[in-house]
Amino acid sequence: MTAGEGLRGLFAPASIAMVGATDKSGWSVATFANLRRHGFAGPVYLVNPRTEVVHGERAYRSLTDLPGPVDLVYVMVPTPVVLDVLKEGSRLGIRNYVVLTAGFGETGAEGRGREEELTAFCRANGLIVLGPNGNGYINTSDGRAPLLTHSADGSSLTDHSARSSARRSGAGITPYGLPIPPPLLRGSVGVVLQSGALASSVLAFSQARGIGLSLLTSMGNEAVVSVTDVIDHLVDDPATRVIALFLESIRRPEEFARVARRALAAGKPIVALKIGRSGLASRTAQAHTGALVGDDAVIDAAFRQLGVVRVRSLEDLIITAGLLASSGPLPGPRLGVVTPSGGASEIIADRAEDEGLELPAFAEETVARLTEIMPDFGSVANPLDVTGYVVVDRTLLGRALRIVAEDPGIDVVMLLSDLPRAEPPDPEPVFRLYEKSARIIEESPRPVVIVGNVLTDVGSFARTLQDRTGYPHVVGGIEHGLSAIGAAVRWSSARERAAVRPRAATPPPVVRGER
Repeated sequence: MTAGEGLRGLFAPASIAMVGATDKSGWSVATFANLRRHGFAGPVYLVNPRTEVVHGERAYRSLTDLPGPVDLVYVMVPTPVVLDVLKEGSRLGIRNYVVLTAGFGETGAEGRGREEELTAFCRANGLIVLGPNGNGYINTSDGRAPLLTHSADGSSLTDHSARSSARRSGAGITPYGLPIPPPLLRGSVGVVLQSGALASSVLAFSQARGIGLSLLTSMGNEAVVSVTDVIDHLVDDPATRVIALFLESIRRPEEFARVARRALAAGKPIVALKIGRSGLASRTAQAHTGALVGDDAVIDAAFRQLGVVRVRSLEDLIITAGLLASSGPLPGPRLGVVTPSGGASEIIADRAEDEGLELPAFAEETVARLTEIMPDFGSVANPLDVTGYVVVDRTLLGRALRIVAEDPGIDVVMLLSDLPRAEPPDPEPVFRLYEKSARIIEESPRPVVIVGNVLTDVGSFARTLQDRTGYPHVVGGIEHGLSAIGAAVRWSSARERAAVRPRAATPPPVVRGER
């Protein structure tokens, strides 16, 4: 059985029981509301031995009293009785659990003892447990592969209808203990976090940027299911193209290296925000999770060797993952830039150098073609400032983009362009303009990355425009955009190096749940 098969029941249950459900708990109220609001199609059973009605619905005294089968148990009972719930569920043949309850390995010697007892029981009885001390997960995927595709060399999009797929909203499976505001955008970024509190912020930011997720999971203490288990699952998940990690510690270094190599071989980038670079952060993480954090210099070197993209902020984590999900591999560091702003050109030049990106001079033929279409007061250079004349000639930016994309010395084209923030009185001309731009980008012989000037939310009209016209994902802001492009180029290079290395012998299997 593969890891993907092993966790499929955890992340795609047909029925859920909430044990410890109560109107007095915000966790319970939020979890139940999430399941209802986001369209979970199966039955949700509420279990509370002290009352007959919870959240306006019938409550049952125990798992044994439920009228139908249960695929997943969401556990919210007090710490001392968590194991009793698992034992009852195990007797009934229930295999999958999310344990919200805290008070285990993160609390000291007594808590570690409880967690060791829980882990031993789960191993002995084949139970799959996410947590304890975790918020749960959000699964937006319906099990299908994303529609977004690339050409054989990964350099350009080939399916026009796929461009808006990551922005589609729909039903989800949301046993998650904090409120999830609609709409829930379905996409191809799988997010794994060793933090419960940050999960909601990551979700909100990704939704605001129009970056759809396939899965978001809060790991908790990893007593049974580990980060590496979930990565393994996401490598096999057809709905996930990119894996984003927030890591406080790497509990199983050898296992992490194995799954990172699997992801690289499968062409699925791993983007990681690994904290603990400072002494204070390292001590804080150890107190939070009860796990050792590890030497940061060693981790940094290991990430480079394994092709794991390391970022420094939550914004870069999601923006970089979103870019890689929409662009696929980027073939090289030679960047051709098209922008309507001279000031932005100077910022881009500085940030490109920071990221190890090149801004080569355009070929003579490119310069000649651009000179023909540029206004007399403009000049042709890379970055190309087509000037504010784009307000007069709305086709200028697109025509310049087409020419730059055909330059033989360019690997990737960066187009600086913001999405509209408000719907105009007559939106049809705007739709037609963006549809033409989308066609130019789709037909480009080089991958085109669209970057906004600053980091702003993608509003409802902008989402409608993208869905209707097929206009691609827009990366948020020059600062984060150049970071993401640089990271994507480095990952693409690591992937190429891995492809030409001779294959090593297959490592021995690793027992799930070992610490």
